[in-house]
Amino acid sequence: MKYTRLQVEELHELEKEFINFLVVNGVTADDWVAIKENEPVNADEIINQFSDVVWEGVLRGVQYLKKAEKDTVFYFKADKEDIHLIRIVQLDSKAEQHIASKKYSKVRELELFDMIQNGCTINDGKEYKKLE
Repeated sequence: MKYTRLQVEELHELEKEFINFLVVNGVTADDWVAIKENEPVNADEIINQFSDVVWEGVLRGVQYLKKAEKDTVFYFKADKEDIHLIRIVQLDSKAEQHIASKKYSKVRELELFDMIQNGCTINDGKEYKKLE
């Protein structure tokens, strides 16, 4: 797998999308029941593929991320080739702002996924735009 497997609750929320995924891949409802019952390894692989498809779609649409720590907040803008950072550090009674940009160190979506796994959340970008 490229990303992580969706949790059972997430799969239930995406039931219609999963059914469409099965149909597009030529798996009928009867086929799916038979695969689940007789080929659990194949059923798991299909769910893994679907999970990757969902993650890939989400990550392609990500434009902004945010990560808040004790005295620091990181705001990220994820462009196609570069990622930009505005970091706000609270020091005693004042705040300092730091700005940086860099090229992705790996495929954009994989890097964004790693950031999410490490505590970043997808954000609407309002704070980033105000600070920019």
